[in-house]
Amino acid sequence: MRTPALTLIGTLFVLAITACTNSSAAPTSGPASATYNIVQDGKSLGSATYTLTPIASGYTITSQGKMALAKFSYAFSNTEKLDGALNMVNDQISGVVNGSAVSFNAASDTTGNKFNINVSASGKQYQNVLDRYANTVVLPDLDPSGYMLLARLALAPPATSWALIPKGNGLLVPLKFTPDADVSANYHGQSILVKHTTVAVSTQNAITVELYYLPSGQLLEADLPEQNFYVIFGDFKLINRPQYKQLPRGQAAPPPQGQAQQPQQ
Repeated sequence: MRTPALTLIGTLFVLAITACTNSSAAPTSGPASATYNIVQDGKSLGSATYTLTPIASGYTITSQGKMALAKFSYAFSNTEKLDGALNMVNDQISGVVNGSAVSFNAASDTTGNKFNINVSASGKQYQNVLDRYANTVVLPDLDPSGYMLLARLALAPPATSWALIPKGNGLLVPLKFTPDADVSANYHGQSILVKHTTVAVSTQNAITVELYYLPSGQLLEADLPEQNFYVIFGDFKLINRPQYKQLPRGQAAPPPQGQAQQPQQ
């Protein structure tokens, strides 16, 4: 694996087990799960959920969701395996877009330095090979598991981080985290302050993900202003949603650093 100087996600990810969006924290031996509404223009279009489960070799994250508009429907299921160092070993995504099935699989090769990508769409098969970096988050559309992992990274952003976008043959693009002022919100009938971080995805024609989360790293909302979608947990509600501004675009790709590492199996 191509590893930046320091990987911070390992020390942060424990929070994903001990801080859950349910009323009580999940035990370290059990799964943590949460369900989110997919909202556009104040209307709920569907829902999505994730479950994070510790396993002997690391973690498994499963997620699924579906939504529908008048002329558009979308459903997905996603199973991602992370090794003990919290680096993605493989990810299998299946989706249905307007009735057409697609699949996307990313898996570490035997060297640990590359992702082998296999895509099935429109009756055709595609392959690709991408560099494998630490602090890489897979970001399917409207999947709260990816936004949850972004929120963990936002607690202490690493010097370099990446998004693997499951579109086309797979796109590996840099991330840039920009902390914003805390925001007032209502949650479980109480007024609270929540953290807010803007994540720019890519350096050219970037989109942004606006994250709202507790100091523990618990994801409460992820906004995608360019697409006009909002992924919101339960009864969480921002009191005054910030006006989003365009940010500097991402960051340049770093040179390879560190020694190649074999992922844990």
